[in-house]
Amino acid sequence: MRPSLLCSLVALVWMTGSNAGAQTIDQPDIDVRMNRAKGYPLFEVTAKMTVNANVARSWKVLTDYNRLAEFVPNLSRSQVTSSEGNERVVTQNGFAKFLFIRQNIDLVLHVTEQPMQVIDIRLISGNMREYQARWELQPQQPQQPGDDGHTRISYAGIIAPDFYVPTLFGAALMKSDLRHMLNAVKAEIEKGNDAEKEKRP
Repeated sequence: MRPSLLCSLVALVWMTGSNAGAQTIDQPDIDVRMNRAKGYPLFEVTAKMTVNANVARSWKVLTDYNRLAEFVPNLSRSQVTSSEGNERVVTQNGFAKFLFIRQNIDLVLHVTEQPMQVIDIRLISGNMREYQARWELQPQQPQQPGDDGHTRISYAGIIAPDFYVPTLFGAALMKSDLRHMLNAVKAEIEKGNDAEKEKRP
């Protein structure tokens, strides 16, 4: 399965990209566990990575929901359909591919923001039995003179598709796709960070 994160998001988590050309501090640390406690495959995922950009830049990319489809592979559309205070409703359309199967994924997500710190995502409707995710951002001290600092980004999610998933390889596929997703997000954050530095006098 190739799930979609970020809205994240998370969002949301349909990834199959690469991190070509991006600056890297470390590779994402990822853990994926699958269980059937509720009678269907449910994936619990956690991941952490550090990006070469400050919290403001990282937050800007993660919360620019209307632009996610520009750099998140297999995500064809992401749009904020309503917004009030620190809450958003985001509609996302994309697809997952595994073996010889292509599965469309359509989600309506409720997003709650704690500015510069946390993004919480939960499922309103769509073809998932369960979907919830959280992004957390923590500023890190600059590692050398001239740096704006770095950001430690943590992701945690519970994903239970409402369609067939090859359970024998499900966790491995999920881990691979989550790595691609995080690398795509990391590349977008760091690319913009470099562009902002070049504009400075």
